[in-house]
Amino acid sequence: MTPASAAPRRRGALLALLALLAIAALVVGSLLWRDRFGSGEQEAAELAAALSTGEAPDQAEHDRILGPLLEAGATAQVALADPGSAQDGTRTATLAWTWTLPDEAGTWEYTTDATLRRGEDGWTADLDPAAYAPALTASEHLALTTLDPELGSITDREGTVLFSELPVITLGLDKTQLAAGELDSAARDLAALLGIDADRYAQSVTDHGPEAFVAALTIREETAGDYPLDEAAQVTGYLAVDGTRPLAVERGYAPGVLGSLREASAEDIEDSDGELEAGDLVPSGGVIAAARDEVLGTPGLEVRAVDEDTGTSRSLHRIEPVGGTAVRTTLDDDVQRLATAAIADEDSPSAVIVLQPSTGDVLASALGPTGQSYPVGLVGRYAPGSTFKAVTALSLLRAGLTPDTEVQCPETAVVAGRSFKNADSMDPSLFGSMPLRSAIAHSCNTAMLLQHETVDQRALAGAATTLGIGQEPPAGLEAFMGSVDPEDTGAEHAAAMMGQGRVLTSPLSMAVVLASVQHGETVAPRILADRQPSTPEVPTPLTDQEAAQMQEMLRGVVTDGSLDEFADLPGEPVIGKTGTAEWVDEDGELALHSWVIVAQGDLVVVAFVEDGSYGSVTAGPIAREVLEGI
Repeated sequence: MTPASAAPRRRGALLALLALLAIAALVVGSLLWRDRFGSGEQEAAELAAALSTGEAPDQAEHDRILGPLLEAGATAQVALADPGSAQDGTRTATLAWTWTLPDEAGTWEYTTDATLRRGEDGWTADLDPAAYAPALTASEHLALTTLDPELGSITDREGTVLFSELPVITLGLDKTQLAAGELDSAARDLAALLGIDADRYAQSVTDHGPEAFVAALTIREETAGDYPLDEAAQVTGYLAVDGTRPLAVERGYAPGVLGSLREASAEDIEDSDGELEAGDLVPSGGVIAAARDEVLGTPGLEVRAVDEDTGTSRSLHRIEPVGGTAVRTTLDDDVQRLATAAIADEDSPSAVIVLQPSTGDVLASALGPTGQSYPVGLVGRYAPGSTFKAVTALSLLRAGLTPDTEVQCPETAVVAGRSFKNADSMDPSLFGSMPLRSAIAHSCNTAMLLQHETVDQRALAGAATTLGIGQEPPAGLEAFMGSVDPEDTGAEHAAAMMGQGRVLTSPLSMAVVLASVQHGETVAPRILADRQPSTPEVPTPLTDQEAAQMQEMLRGVVTDGSLDEFADLPGEPVIGKTGTAEWVDEDGELALHSWVIVAQGDLVVVAFVEDGSYGSVTAGPIAREVLEGI
């Protein structure tokens, strides 16, 4: 018989055994469950990988939160920073987000917590908005905002501002103040007062939305007095909006040099491959196009959490914009204004170029006030007439002639069946034999073209290259630097010897020709003061002897020839050349281009008038006014 005390011990042992078996069962069950569904660590890693490819457990919520940021060009890489630990069927993993922002703006990095839960079908992610970005609420999504930098400026060589943000007034119609039946008449009334195309503006008003402000004209604040704004204010719906716009210091200041900025059009945006958006500024021509990044600066970016319920937003990440800087040009504001004033009364396309031979700096590029839709001083393509005899003279020196070599100067000459003559203003007593220096001084056409067998077209083109014609235009200027076809023969070659035929130059390129003579080597022009000009390729550089002989002959034009009105100018000796080139105008009438190129010390002035008289008559007084005023 078992003792009574032994029974409790057996029952205790049995209970302990049962407890151990229960614990073992739980452990085994847990292990079996874990074997079946894993720990969730792998699923956490897979979640990070999926988010990197734009996939999410709740795709609609993912797209709502991140869609605007992704559409703006940002991309995300998500890594598993810490898988966390599983407790009670829940795992909180740490995700490391690295956003690459558009336009090379840098990266945005942060971590968030993502919750994974174990269910009957395994581990699944349960992502709330804060798993996508720090402290994001249920009603917020991410958006990217561009931060505009402060605009820089363009200055002259001394720092005088020539182009910057200036106050403007935009005039137009507010459609919310107009009934449908009033739109057309109001648009036409305003267009008539402002001097713009009425049909186009009326159509623009019709095409815009019912609550739009439709701009008709933007004017400089300083010119408001030039418009009948009191009358415009009586037009129903009229509205004037103050603002600013990047502009040259004055309308028409150095056309073609500074360039312009305008808002991107729909076509610009469409053709930009996503680089432009509404409101962006697009540079057009000149310095602003060459130095766009310096003037415009670098936009900043800001990632914001936007609350869809309230419309408010808060900043999550910000990259500050970098403001534009002052871009210094070679222009001299005083000289530019002087040159502009000198041609202010011309009624034909005209230009003045002022160049500094020692540096190639363009000190002024002025344009006449009327009849011009483009900067003829820079991009005009004109026969240079007798100013080109500076090039011809160099080619003759290289062929063995000297300033004292006798050449023939008949009244007329025939080459390859074409008859040529001298200018009607030339003194008949000069016809006959004369030294080369006198042929240059008195601008004898026939003396030049009769040397067409002494110098072939290739040699003439080579001399032109030595004096800077045909080189690449300087950075920051859209310019035509001249052309001399080396293949011309016969009458075309003879005509080229006197600056006609198919020889074409711009006032800038002829300024470079004389600057090269004055400086004694090929000059490359420049407009950006802080950039070195490119060195033109010149197979045959100008020698000291050639430069001295050229300067001597072009000095004779002043002391003995057609530029004698410059002989009394104080200061260093003036050298130069007049030029007259025949052309046929739009009415079929024979007309004259008027040229003068002059140099004094470290200055070259070129004056050009498209429809003028002889160089000494029309262009000469312009060039003298500029040279005297500097």
